[in-house]
Amino acid sequence: MSDTSRTPSLTRRALKTTVTFLSTSMTAALAVGLVVAGSSLIADRAESVGLPDVAPPVTVTAKVLTREPGYDVIRSFVGQLEAAQQADLAFEAGGTLDEVLVEEGARVAQGEVLARMDTRVLTTERKAMQAARAALEAQLELAELTKTRQAALERQGFAATQRFDEARLSVIELTARIDETDARIAQIDVRLDKSIIRAPFDGRIGARMADLGQTLSAGTPVMSLLEDAVPRLRVGLPADMALDLQVGGAAEARFGTVRYAATLVHVRPDLDPRTRTRNAVFELTLEDGQTAPAFGQSGQITLTQSVQDAGAWVPLQALREGVNGSWTILTVDGENRAALEAVELLHANDARAFVRGSFDDQTQVIAAGPHRVVPGQAVETQE
Repeated sequence: MSDTSRTPSLTRRALKTTVTFLSTSMTAALAVGLVVAGSSLIADRAESVGLPDVAPPVTVTAKVLTREPGYDVIRSFVGQLEAAQQADLAFEAGGTLDEVLVEEGARVAQGEVLARMDTRVLTTERKAMQAARAALEAQLELAELTKTRQAALERQGFAATQRFDEARLSVIELTARIDETDARIAQIDVRLDKSIIRAPFDGRIGARMADLGQTLSAGTPVMSLLEDAVPRLRVGLPADMALDLQVGGAAEARFGTVRYAATLVHVRPDLDPRTRTRNAVFELTLEDGQTAPAFGQSGQITLTQSVQDAGAWVPLQALREGVNGSWTILTVDGENRAALEAVELLHANDARAFVRGSFDDQTQVIAAGPHRVVPGQAVETQE
């Protein structure tokens, strides 16, 4: 092929390349123009609308914290009502039960006779001893007269000294026999006294444990007596809490819906081996119109324990749970922004918690809805 025939073909290729280049350039120029025009339009629109201001403060409920030197823990414990004194009454000597003068539930006074044993044998023996004493007294009277006469005769020389000595020794012997008889009568009186049960204190008769005619050995219980004037509630307390109690301290006892004022009487120094607690006894104070609960009834004692550990009370809703069991609260700083504060939870009840932290006294804490606020966010407080 000749050079002349190749020329048109090269020319067409060059023209095609030029057209393609121009087309691409125009497309790019058009795109740039559209971008610039779009940017200008957006800028104009932004200027007409205006940029938004900083986000408005979030309204939160705040509470002022007051640092306190410690807090009180209110705890309740279950105990059992018992009499201030309780005794199982028995005869000190054996015999047959002859008479019971009181019924179960009867109120008795100290020294009142409650029961007697059959004392007929002792009474007969006492009468015999009294008769023997009377005979000895008659013999002693005669011996005294004989001694007096022998002394007079001896002075006058009409009687031997031996007769006087015999009269004198007879008086001494009879006096000793009378003293011995008095001692035996006293022994019988003691046995007679031990055949009577008397109330050792004011109270109310409990259970009766023996029947009339029953032969009893010494110490066999006949009845129980309970002092009900001042009922007591016995409660087992943790050893550490019992140490903090003061005798005479006030408490509140509750039996069902009835509440009683209570006073600590004493705390036992030893631990109960079964419960590992220390027994504390509280006396109930009966107000006008109040009646004591039944002995043996269970009741609750409410105690207040003071813990000396500085901190402040916060609402439970103010607490935020952190990692690894830690706790935080949101406080309001001087620029009215939320600030995160780590705290240690010391005690909590139904509505609030006592926490320890580095916050200052009178610091404001976000009391409700802290989950709606993030640290650093502007807030507006309300009470």
